Amino acid sequence: MGVRIRERDGAWWLFINHQGKRKAKRIGAGETGKKAAKEAAAKIQAKLALGDVGILEPSEKSAPAPTFKEIAEQWERVTAPDWKRGTLITYADVLRSRLLPVFGKLPITDVTPDRVEAWWVAAREEGLSKRRLSCLRVVLRGICRRAVNQGLLRTNPVERIEGRMGRQDSEVRQADYLTQEDLARLLTTADRVCPKQYPILLVMATVGLRMGEAVGLQVGDLDVPGRQIHIRRTVRRGYISSPKSGKGRTVDVPATTMAVLDRVRETRQAEAAYQGGEARWLFPGPTAAMPTTSERVRAGLRKALRAAGIRRIRPHDLRHTLATLAIQAGVPLLTVSRQLGHASISTTADLYTHAVPGSNRAAAEALEAVLAGNQTQPPRNLTPYPPTRAS
Repeated sequence: MGVRIRERDGAWWLFINHQGKRKAKRIGAGETGKKAAKEAAAKIQAKLALGDVGILEPSEKSAPAPTFKEIAEQWERVTAPDWKRGTLITYADVLRSRLLPVFGKLPITDVTPDRVEAWWVAAREEGLSKRRLSCLRVVLRGICRRAVNQGLLRTNPVERIEGRMGRQDSEVRQADYLTQEDLARLLTTADRVCPKQYPILLVMATVGLRMGEAVGLQVGDLDVPGRQIHIRRTVRRGYISSPKSGKGRTVDVPATTMAVLDRVRETRQAEAAYQGGEARWLFPGPTAAMPTTSERVRAGLRKALRAAGIRRIRPHDLRHTLATLAIQAGVPLLTVSRQLGHASISTTADLYTHAVPGSNRAAAEALEAVLAGNQTQPPRNLTPYPPTRAS
């Protein structure tokens, strides 16, 4: 309650809030504007204390409320420097394709809870995914929060739709993976039918790198004697950024995979030396300035799958394959989690429960024994994860 002064868009404003009535008034810019705003705030505060609410009455000279688009542009300009490039692209797409067509021309004061709720119901009826709906809500919430902070809205209208994502009547996709035999056949075939993409598919399948991490490898990331790769960046939609977790990691590499990568590195260094430069990308694109694209990797995988007679999988399923086969072979879950770069071991456990040999079967047999009243024989081992292989 009362009168506040605040700087907004290079000028000093008064924000008046008295007995449920609100008003914003621009005073001026710079130190002069700040001084004038303080003096005006003191005078208005004194008038309000005496019951004079004339300042809050409608006036023909009152500046119209900014539009939703104007507030959105302010929000984007102020917050965008904190976003990763992929987030920036996603939020910009959401704003321009989904929010501005609906709210853009409205005065921000007309973005009411009822209007937001009606828009939300319509968006959900379109069958958008929970991920897409969540992104829409995040962007709209941020824009409206800025309007609240400026005194243009009393409350954030997005609060009306918090926690209401709804259920999705769609098939739940689980982590897909190849058997050891299918993986071996796929890699052998890829070496033959798509030799340029083979090293990338190999490193994704035997090291567990994400697509962007594999595409973004540089020659200096290889530690050939130590058989390790330093993951320092990812490439998404042609833009380079930090890895998904926001920090790098070092992963171990099988000897046969490192031998292939070392040959690729030597080739890149020879090509660069011939051109009088230095090698940078391990898997360059059409020009040496940028790495290859994810589209080329996907095309190579599809070609190898067809030639090998294996069902279609996504490039990310090669990462799932590495994790699944490693856990089935007895590699500790914590080791697998660190190799994959998961934020926590619980993420790995949730994704790869299927890989624990016989865990669900043992639990089912124990439950059957309880129901049958036959517990004379103890159930088989119920240890969540297999013991580590002896070295």
